[in-house]
Amino acid sequence: MSVRETVPILIETTDSVEQKRAFDYWRSTVLARVDATPLAPDVPFAAGRRLAITRHGAILHTLSNPIAVERTAQHVRRDGRDDIAVVLLLQGSGYVEQGNGGAVLGAGDITVHAMDQPFAIGSRDSYEEIRLQVPRAAFLSQVGNVHAFAGRRLRATPLSGLFATYLRSFSETVGGLSEAEAGIALEGVLHLLRALADGQGEKADDDLSGDAVRALALAHIERRLHDPAFGPESLPAALRVSRSRLYAAFTGDEGVAAKIRDARLDRAYRRLRGGTRIGSVMTSCGFTDAATFSRAFRRRFGVAPRDVLERRP
Repeated sequence: MSVRETVPILIETTDSVEQKRAFDYWRSTVLARVDATPLAPDVPFAAGRRLAITRHGAILHTLSNPIAVERTAQHVRRDGRDDIAVVLLLQGSGYVEQGNGGAVLGAGDITVHAMDQPFAIGSRDSYEEIRLQVPRAAFLSQVGNVHAFAGRRLRATPLSGLFATYLRSFSETVGGLSEAEAGIALEGVLHLLRALADGQGEKADDDLSGDAVRALALAHIERRLHDPAFGPESLPAALRVSRSRLYAAFTGDEGVAAKIRDARLDRAYRRLRGGTRIGSVMTSCGFTDAATFSRAFRRRFGVAPRDVLERRP
Protein backbone atom coordinates (compact mmCIF):
# COMPACT_ATOMS: atom_id res chain seq x y z
CA MET A 1 0.00 0.00 0.00
CA SER A 2 1.48 3.37 -0.99
CA VAL A 3 2.00 6.03 1.63
CA ARG A 4 0.17 9.31 1.00
CA GLU A 5 2.70 12.11 0.53
CA THR A 6 1.75 15.39 2.15
CA VAL A 7 3.26 18.86 2.30
CA PRO A 8 6.25 18.88 4.71
CA ILE A 9 6.17 21.19 7.72
CA LEU A 10 9.26 22.89 9.16
CA ILE A 11 9.29 24.39 12.66
CA GLU A 12 11.84 27.15 13.37
CA THR A 13 12.19 28.59 16.86
CA THR A 14 14.57 30.38 19.20
CA ASP A 15 13.57 28.10 22.11
CA SER A 16 16.70 25.97 21.92
CA VAL A 17 19.08 28.90 21.33
CA GLU A 18 21.08 30.55 24.10
CA GLN A 19 19.11 33.64 25.13
CA LYS A 20 21.82 36.20 24.34
CA ARG A 21 22.15 34.74 20.83
CA ALA A 22 18.41 34.39 20.10
CA PHE A 23 17.97 37.51 17.96
CA ASP A 24 21.23 37.02 16.07
CA TYR A 25 20.13 33.46 15.29
CA TRP A 26 16.72 34.63 14.05
CA ARG A 27 18.26 37.43 12.00
CA SER A 28 20.83 35.16 10.33
CA THR A 29 18.37 32.37 9.47
CA VAL A 30 14.74 33.41 9.16
CA LEU A 31 15.54 37.07 8.34
CA ALA A 32 18.68 36.51 6.29
CA ARG A 33 17.33 38.33 3.22
CA VAL A 34 16.45 41.58 4.98
CA ASP A 35 17.87 43.97 7.55
CA ALA A 36 16.24 43.44 10.95
CA THR A 37 16.32 45.34 14.24
CA PRO A 38 14.72 44.38 17.57
CA LEU A 39 12.33 47.09 18.79
CA ALA A 40 12.42 45.97 22.43
CA PRO A 41 16.15 45.29 22.90
CA ASP A 42 15.89 45.09 26.69
CA VAL A 43 13.29 42.29 26.50
CA PRO A 44 14.61 38.72 25.94
CA PHE A 45 13.94 37.98 22.28
CA ALA A 46 11.79 35.01 21.35
CA ALA A 47 10.22 33.96 18.06
CA GLY A 48 8.98 30.92 16.21
CA ARG A 49 7.34 30.02 12.96
CA ARG A 50 5.66 27.12 11.20
CA LEU A 51 6.66 26.93 7.54
CA ALA A 52 5.15 24.89 4.72
CA ILE A 53 6.70 25.07 1.23
CA THR A 54 4.81 23.70 -1.76
CA ARG A 55 5.40 23.87 -5.51
CA HIS A 56 2.74 26.57 -5.64
CA GLY A 57 3.96 28.83 -2.83
CA ALA A 58 4.82 28.96 0.87
CA ILE A 59 2.72 29.68 3.95
CA LEU A 60 4.27 30.84 7.22
CA HIS A 61 2.69 31.26 10.64
CA THR A 62 4.94 33.43 12.85
CA LEU A 63 4.91 34.63 16.46
CA SER A 64 7.64 37.07 17.47
CA ASN A 65 8.76 39.86 19.74
CA PRO A 66 8.59 43.28 18.02
CA ILE A 67 11.06 43.83 15.17
CA ALA A 68 11.62 46.24 12.31
CA VAL A 69 12.42 44.74 8.92
CA GLU A 70 13.76 46.52 5.84
CA ARG A 71 14.48 45.03 2.44
CA THR A 72 16.80 47.35 0.58
CA ALA A 73 17.69 47.74 -3.09
CA GLN A 74 20.93 45.89 -2.31
CA HIS A 75 18.96 42.86 -1.03
CA VAL A 76 16.80 42.94 -4.17
CA ARG A 77 19.84 42.96 -6.46
CA ARG A 78 21.62 40.29 -4.44
CA ASP A 79 18.97 37.54 -4.41
CA GLY A 80 16.67 38.48 -7.31
CA ARG A 81 13.54 37.27 -5.49
CA ASP A 82 10.35 38.05 -7.36
CA ASP A 83 7.60 36.51 -5.22
CA ILE A 84 4.66 38.34 -3.65
CA ALA A 85 3.84 38.26 0.08
CA VAL A 86 0.28 38.47 1.40
CA VAL A 87 0.24 39.16 5.15
CA LEU A 88 -2.63 38.73 7.63
CA LEU A 89 -1.84 40.27 11.03
CA LEU A 90 -3.57 38.14 13.66
CA GLN A 91 -2.31 39.93 16.79
CA GLY A 92 -0.33 43.08 17.48
CA SER A 93 0.08 46.32 15.57
CA GLY A 94 2.66 47.73 13.19
CA TYR A 95 3.30 49.39 9.85
CA VAL A 96 4.13 48.65 6.23
CA GLU A 97 5.76 50.87 3.61
CA GLN A 98 6.58 50.15 -0.04
CA GLY A 99 6.97 52.62 -2.88
CA ASN A 100 4.21 55.21 -2.53
CA GLY A 101 2.13 52.93 -0.32
CA GLY A 102 2.13 52.86 3.44
CA ALA A 103 -0.21 52.08 6.32
CA VAL A 104 -0.45 51.54 10.04
CA LEU A 105 -1.67 47.99 10.70
CA GLY A 106 -3.77 46.44 13.44
CA ALA A 107 -5.01 42.95 14.24
CA GLY A 108 -7.13 41.60 11.39
CA ASP A 109 -5.56 43.83 8.74
CA ILE A 110 -4.29 42.47 5.42
CA THR A 111 -1.45 43.90 3.34
CA VAL A 112 0.63 42.92 0.30
CA HIS A 113 4.22 43.62 -0.70
CA ALA A 114 6.49 42.56 -3.55
CA MET A 115 9.96 41.12 -2.96
CA ASP A 116 11.40 42.69 -6.11
CA GLN A 117 11.12 46.20 -4.66
CA PRO A 118 12.45 47.68 -1.38
CA PHE A 119 10.00 47.74 1.51
CA ALA A 120 9.84 48.22 5.27
CA ILE A 121 7.53 46.41 7.66
CA GLY A 122 7.56 46.19 11.42
CA SER A 123 5.63 45.57 14.61
CA ARG A 124 5.14 47.96 17.50
CA ASP A 125 4.64 45.10 19.95
CA SER A 126 4.74 41.32 19.98
CA TYR A 127 2.84 40.00 17.01
CA GLU A 128 1.36 36.98 15.27
CA GLU A 129 0.93 36.80 11.51
CA ILE A 130 0.18 34.43 8.66
CA ARG A 131 2.16 35.13 5.51
CA LEU A 132 1.48 33.61 2.09
CA GLN A 133 4.26 33.90 -0.50
CA VAL A 134 3.44 33.09 -4.12
CA PRO A 135 5.23 33.48 -7.46
CA ARG A 136 4.54 36.75 -9.26
CA ALA A 137 3.02 34.93 -12.24
CA ALA A 138 0.43 33.26 -10.03
CA PHE A 139 -0.41 36.55 -8.32
CA LEU A 140 -0.77 38.39 -11.64
CA SER A 141 -3.05 35.76 -13.12
CA GLN A 142 -5.25 35.28 -10.04
CA VAL A 143 -5.27 38.73 -8.39
CA GLY A 144 -3.77 41.42 -10.63
CA ASN A 145 -1.01 44.04 -10.55
CA VAL A 146 0.57 43.97 -7.10
CA HIS A 147 1.80 47.56 -7.37
CA ALA A 148 -1.80 48.80 -7.44
CA PHE A 149 -2.02 48.18 -3.70
CA ALA A 150 1.45 47.10 -2.48
CA GLY A 151 2.33 48.55 0.89
CA ARG A 152 -1.25 49.50 1.69
CA ARG A 153 -3.80 48.15 4.11
CA LEU A 154 -6.71 46.51 2.33
CA ARG A 155 -9.89 48.10 3.59
CA ALA A 156 -12.28 45.99 5.62
CA THR A 157 -15.16 44.56 3.59
CA PRO A 158 -17.69 41.77 4.19
CA LEU A 159 -15.11 39.44 2.61
CA SER A 160 -12.30 40.32 5.03
CA GLY A 161 -13.45 37.93 7.74
CA LEU A 162 -14.01 35.13 5.24
CA PHE A 163 -10.56 35.63 3.75
CA ALA A 164 -8.92 35.62 7.21
CA THR A 165 -10.78 32.45 8.22
CA TYR A 166 -9.85 30.69 4.97
CA LEU A 167 -6.17 31.67 5.19
CA ARG A 168 -5.94 30.58 8.84
CA SER A 169 -7.61 27.26 8.02
CA PHE A 170 -5.24 26.69 5.09
CA SER A 171 -2.25 27.39 7.36
CA GLU A 172 -3.50 24.93 9.99
CA THR A 173 -4.35 22.10 7.59
CA VAL A 174 -1.69 22.38 4.86
CA GLY A 175 0.45 19.71 6.52
CA GLY A 176 -2.25 17.12 5.82
CA LEU A 177 -2.72 18.07 2.16
CA SER A 178 -1.08 16.62 -0.91
CA GLU A 179 0.78 18.94 -3.30
CA ALA A 180 -2.21 18.93 -5.64
CA GLU A 181 -4.66 19.71 -2.84
CA ALA A 182 -2.41 22.48 -1.52
CA GLY A 183 -2.36 24.01 -5.02
CA ILE A 184 -6.15 24.03 -5.17
CA ALA A 185 -6.42 25.54 -1.69
CA LEU A 186 -3.86 28.23 -2.50
CA GLU A 187 -5.74 29.13 -5.66
CA GLY A 188 -8.83 29.57 -3.50
CA VAL A 189 -6.93 32.00 -1.25
CA LEU A 190 -5.92 34.10 -4.25
CA HIS A 191 -9.48 34.12 -5.67
CA LEU A 192 -10.74 35.48 -2.34
CA LEU A 193 -7.94 38.04 -2.27
CA ARG A 194 -8.88 39.24 -5.73
CA ALA A 195 -12.47 39.81 -4.60
CA LEU A 196 -11.24 41.54 -1.45
CA ALA A 197 -8.82 43.78 -3.36
CA ASP A 198 -11.33 44.66 -6.10
CA GLY A 199 -11.61 48.43 -6.36
CA GLN A 200 -8.92 49.06 -3.72
CA GLY A 201 -6.14 50.05 -6.11
CA GLU A 202 -4.84 53.57 -5.59
CA LYS A 203 -4.27 56.30 -8.14
CA ALA A 204 -1.02 56.54 -10.07
CA ASP A 205 2.09 57.42 -8.09
CA ASP A 206 2.05 61.02 -9.26
CA ASP A 207 -1.61 61.48 -8.26
CA LEU A 208 -1.85 60.04 -4.76
CA SER A 209 -4.98 60.97 -2.84
CA GLY A 210 -4.77 62.90 0.39
CA ASP A 211 -5.76 59.75 2.26
CA ALA A 212 -2.93 57.82 0.60
CA VAL A 213 -0.38 60.53 1.50
CA ARG A 214 -1.62 60.50 5.10
CA ALA A 215 -1.47 56.69 5.36
CA LEU A 216 2.06 56.63 3.92
CA ALA A 217 3.16 59.40 6.30
CA LEU A 218 1.74 57.61 9.36
CA ALA A 219 3.54 54.39 8.38
CA HIS A 220 6.82 56.26 7.89
CA ILE A 221 6.39 58.01 11.25
CA GLU A 222 5.97 54.64 12.99
CA ARG A 223 9.09 53.39 11.27
CA ARG A 224 11.24 56.34 12.39
CA LEU A 225 10.05 57.01 15.95
CA HIS A 226 13.30 55.70 17.45
CA ASP A 227 15.36 58.34 15.58
CA PRO A 228 15.69 61.56 17.65
CA ALA A 229 16.68 63.50 14.51
CA PHE A 230 13.43 62.59 12.76
CA GLY A 231 10.90 65.43 12.48
CA PRO A 232 8.29 66.92 10.12
CA GLU A 233 10.97 68.48 7.93
CA SER A 234 12.20 64.98 7.03
CA LEU A 235 8.89 63.68 5.72
CA PRO A 236 8.36 65.44 2.35
CA ALA A 237 11.68 64.24 0.92
CA ALA A 238 11.26 60.75 2.38
CA LEU A 239 7.76 60.38 0.89
CA ARG A 240 8.57 62.23 -2.33
CA VAL A 241 5.66 64.63 -1.95
CA SER A 242 5.59 68.40 -1.57
CA ARG A 243 5.44 70.00 1.85
CA SER A 244 2.07 71.57 1.04
CA ARG A 245 0.56 68.20 0.02
CA LEU A 246 1.86 66.58 3.19
CA TYR A 247 0.47 69.28 5.46
CA ALA A 248 -2.84 69.32 3.57
CA ALA A 249 -3.20 65.59 4.33
CA PHE A 250 -3.16 66.46 8.06
CA THR A 251 -5.67 69.30 7.88
CA GLY A 252 -7.88 69.14 10.95
CA ASP A 253 -5.15 67.75 13.17
CA GLU A 254 -2.78 69.79 15.31
CA GLY A 255 -0.14 69.33 12.64
CA VAL A 256 2.55 66.91 11.56
CA ALA A 257 4.92 67.77 14.43
CA ALA A 258 2.16 67.08 16.98
CA LYS A 259 1.35 63.79 15.24
CA ILE A 260 4.99 62.68 15.54
CA ARG A 261 5.20 63.79 19.18
CA ASP A 262 1.98 61.97 20.11
CA ALA A 263 3.08 58.82 18.28
CA ARG A 264 6.34 58.84 20.27
CA LEU A 265 4.45 59.28 23.54
CA ASP A 266 1.85 56.63 22.70
CA ARG A 267 4.61 54.11 22.00
CA ALA A 268 6.30 55.11 25.27
CA TYR A 269 3.07 54.54 27.21
CA ARG A 270 2.57 51.07 25.70
CA ARG A 271 6.15 50.07 26.47
CA LEU A 272 5.96 51.34 30.05
CA ARG A 273 2.75 49.37 30.54
CA GLY A 274 4.71 46.34 29.38
CA GLY A 275 7.31 46.86 32.09
CA THR A 276 10.16 48.30 30.00
CA ARG A 277 12.63 50.53 31.84
CA ILE A 278 12.26 54.28 31.35
CA GLY A 279 15.74 54.71 29.85
CA SER A 280 15.07 52.04 27.23
CA VAL A 281 11.64 53.53 26.49
CA MET A 282 13.16 56.94 25.84
CA THR A 283 15.74 55.47 23.45
CA SER A 284 13.19 53.46 21.47
CA CYS A 285 10.88 56.47 21.17
CA GLY A 286 13.42 59.07 20.08
CA PHE A 287 13.75 61.11 23.29
CA THR A 288 17.19 62.21 24.40
CA ASP A 289 16.35 64.35 27.45
CA ALA A 290 14.62 62.84 30.50
CA ALA A 291 13.09 66.13 31.69
CA THR A 292 11.61 66.93 28.25
CA PHE A 293 10.23 63.41 27.99
CA SER A 294 8.66 63.55 31.45
CA ARG A 295 6.99 66.93 30.83
CA ALA A 296 5.58 65.87 27.45
CA PHE A 297 4.38 62.54 28.89
CA ARG A 298 2.63 64.22 31.81
CA ARG A 299 0.91 66.74 29.51
CA ARG A 300 -0.46 63.95 27.32
CA PHE A 301 -1.44 61.38 29.95
CA GLY A 302 -1.73 63.34 33.19
CA VAL A 303 0.76 61.11 35.02
CA ALA A 304 4.52 60.73 35.16
CA PRO A 305 6.25 57.89 33.26
CA ARG A 306 7.34 56.30 36.54
CA ASP A 307 3.73 56.19 37.74
CA VAL A 308 2.70 54.13 34.71
CA LEU A 309 5.62 51.77 35.20
CA GLU A 310 4.86 51.27 38.90
CA ARG A 311 1.09 50.81 38.44
CA ARG A 312 1.25 48.29 35.63
CA PRO A 313 -0.73 45.04 36.19
